[in-house]
Amino acid sequence: MPVEIVVVDNASQDDTIAQITQRYPDVRLICNERNLGFAGGMNTGIRTVLADPSPPDAVILLNQDTILDPMCIEHLVMPLATDEQVAAVGAKIRYPDGTIQHAGVRLEWPRAVVQHIGWHEPDTGQYDTVQECEFVTGAAIALRTAALDPEHTLDEGFVPAYFEDLDLCWRLRRAGWKIVYNPMATLGHHESLSLRDELQRSSYYNRGRLRFVLKHYTLSDLFESFFPAECAHAERYALWPVEGRALRWAYAETLLHLREILVARRQLDPTFQPADEDQLIGFMRCLQRAQARALWRNAHQRADWMFNHS
Repeated sequence: MPVEIVVVDNASQDDTIAQITQRYPDVRLICNERNLGFAGGMNTGIRTVLADPSPPDAVILLNQDTILDPMCIEHLVMPLATDEQVAAVGAKIRYPDGTIQHAGVRLEWPRAVVQHIGWHEPDTGQYDTVQECEFVTGAAIALRTAALDPEHTLDEGFVPAYFEDLDLCWRLRRAGWKIVYNPMATLGHHESLSLRDELQRSSYYNRGRLRFVLKHYTLSDLFESFFPAECAHAERYALWPVEGRALRWAYAETLLHLREILVARRQLDPTFQPADEDQLIGFMRCLQRAQARALWRNAHQRADWMFNHS
């Protein structure tokens, strides 16, 4: 099976380009002038190979901190070859200690919290069945190029990372394609080497989560299920040094870019009306107020305590 390796350098500040050029002269190297985030970097590579005179039938996206086991690539593309309705294939991914990091993905209802199936479990073969699933992670994913078009590449609004892979899986399934998990495709992954700071990771994660639900949840699901659960979470964690600060930043950033998010939603849902936009703007402001109420109550409780103990 012919394989071409394409490396997209997202404006790295170290000697990555020099090392690749010297050690791997046969690798096709694409150098971005600025960091476009995960989605933007991957889209650069996808669009480059699709513009070739003879584009490939499949592309495999890999994080820079993955280490493939033998035959991983062959197993990743196998479901694409055996079922023409499969558009994306995910792998079984391990942590460096050998425990499972990913054997498919589910979203916890209603807040769309990512749950990696098998997370930190010892691998005893409990997830060794090839099966159709809702989501797989973009850390290692094979994509059928015939399923990719301007509407079905990664959404670069999920910047720098998080939820762009789930968003793509959601859109592919909505278009009638299948997503498959193949446990015979195995690899290791040194997770979160690009974003080591916990507060930064949580902030980007929550911003991506909000973009995802605002793009894809029905209005009834947003208002009847997501909103009360999110408000309760925002109030409960308002004072937490990481989660509370991350949520405050994510809510503010989402409001700042809400019009652009709603344009993306309208492209997926032609029935979306201007009145619906106004409701969602109010929706995000209510989330901010829920956090503010919790902070206000805490400030008054502290003031009362200080007054009574002075």
